[in-house]
Amino acid sequence: MMNVKLLLEYGAIQTFFEKDDFIFEEGMQPEYFYYIVNGEVKLNTYYEDDKEFIFNFYKKGQNFGEGMIFLKKNYICNAIAVEPSEILLLNKSSFLFLIKENFDYALQINYNLSKKLYYQGLMAPKISAQAAEKRIMTLLEYLKKNGLQGIEEEQPFIVDLTRQEIGDMTGLRVETVIRTIRKLKEENKLRIEKGKIVL
Repeated sequence: MMNVKLLLEYGAIQTFFEKDDFIFEEGMQPEYFYYIVNGEVKLNTYYEDDKEFIFNFYKKGQNFGEGMIFLKKNYICNAIAVEPSEILLLNKSSFLFLIKENFDYALQINYNLSKKLYYQGLMAPKISAQAAEKRIMTLLEYLKKNGLQGIEEEQPFIVDLTRQEIGDMTGLRVETVIRTIRKLKEENKLRIEKGKIVL
């Protein structure tokens, strides 16, 4: 987790977003570094037929938006509040000044960026593959190993995603996700408890 006090010292603004509010939109220029104090945010894009593709979800204690600040490129996706969310916004010049002056913070930012790149590198070839089982299990296993809950390998992991969200993150239709999860359950690769997927 980031040092919230330090963000505030450098001028971060406490901002509240309601469910479905856009935090930024695809094509906009990056202006802020974002840190989630409470709530949940998804990064997504829409195809011409209004089909949604979700890049990732970010929750309490996570940050987003720094990549485009470094690249000086416009956003390639939207950031949308999944639920009422409290987010700290630090303008890009203050953010860059902060990481120049605070080596430990810069290391944390690099670590977080590396995790995001690892996730994208892990998912990209699986999404282009045809096997729905492989796509879904790659996503679920990544979430178990890299979630915020600190789950040990032998502990059960409850997947906090709907079937639709899994579909949107893997490029699969929700019907395919439902059918595939049923098959994975039959193969004892996961369990279903009270409608939730458990690994």
